[in-house]
Amino acid sequence: MNVNVAKSVYKDAEKVPKHIRELIDEQIGILENAESLSDVPNIYKIQGITEPYYRLKFSAYRFMMYYDEGANILQILLLTHRKDTYKKHNLPWQR
Repeated sequence: MNVNVAKSVYKDAEKVPKHIRELIDEQIGILENAESLSDVPNIYKIQGITEPYYRLKFSAYRFMMYYDEGANILQILLLTHRKDTYKKHNLPWQR
């Protein structure tokens, strides 16, 4: 699967502890090697919206992602701590 990572994710990753940065790299590797989303553990579709937005849970952090099924491209839009995942981020379904 093709994975695109937003620049903001890299900036947010600089602020987290080193062991979490290692988890981030590991999770991105898992996503790149997966044939489909069903191959990835701890990935869930965001409920209550029609667009294909997903979250990936690892440790106390989350990736918020958009999946373009036709092009088989997964865009990682956001990296947040679990307590801040659905707050104040102006996510596409909050507009």
